[in-house]
Amino acid sequence: MNTALILAGGLDPRFHMDIPKQFVNVNNKPVIIYTLEIFQNHPDIDEIIVTCLDGWQEMVRVYGKQFNITKLKEIIPGGKDAQESTYHGLQLLKDRMGAGDIVVVHDAIRPMVSEELITDSIKVCRKKGMGVAATYIMDTIMHSPDGKEGYQSINRYEIMKVQTPQAFDFAYIWEKHNEAVGKNCLGAWDNSSMLTNLGEKVSFSAGSDLNLKINRTEDVEMFKALYRMKHQEENERKER
Repeated sequence: MNTALILAGGLDPRFHMDIPKQFVNVNNKPVIIYTLEIFQNHPDIDEIIVTCLDGWQEMVRVYGKQFNITKLKEIIPGGKDAQESTYHGLQLLKDRMGAGDIVVVHDAIRPMVSEELITDSIKVCRKKGMGVAATYIMDTIMHSPDGKEGYQSINRYEIMKVQTPQAFDFAYIWEKHNEAVGKNCLGAWDNSSMLTNLGEKVSFSAGSDLNLKINRTEDVEMFKALYRMKHQEENERKER
């Protein structure tokens, strides 16, 4: 079984809109639904679980019915960070998943994820036990503790930009989350950082610069532009 675990539990005070970024409407559809539709339509995804911000669970349920997300099986409370939200999801799944089953963890606020990225994440996971989407960084990278001054350039050819989706063999990631809890190794911003905090190596799958993460209000406008461009290209291919 392949389960998509969609993390929608975040509330970012830096996002200057009246509602959480995962529920912002773009062309009369909330961001989270764009994300869920990709997993709904992916042939290798059997079910979808959402860890959700408190007070918004019923809204996700209503949206799921409205937009025909039939693979959406459960909506549960998220945690205070991505590590805890993932753990909540794994706890729900532990009695029906085991070794050989794959859980694909993805941010609800990455609505431009493609079928190809999900496929490659699962493919690499089947070979190596995990497939974490990542891509190279083409900009100059500099260390700066305050965001005002930099003092050390970092070789960009030794740096990877880590994204979601992140696919894991269920038994492996469940074991590692329990190990992290036992060692009080908490507060990681994603599963890959939790694993490296535990001394594990991370196996990468394909990422993309188009796999936008909506963090700021201007990212919403970027998403609109990318989505419009993507569907224009798809329509042109159909017309040929």
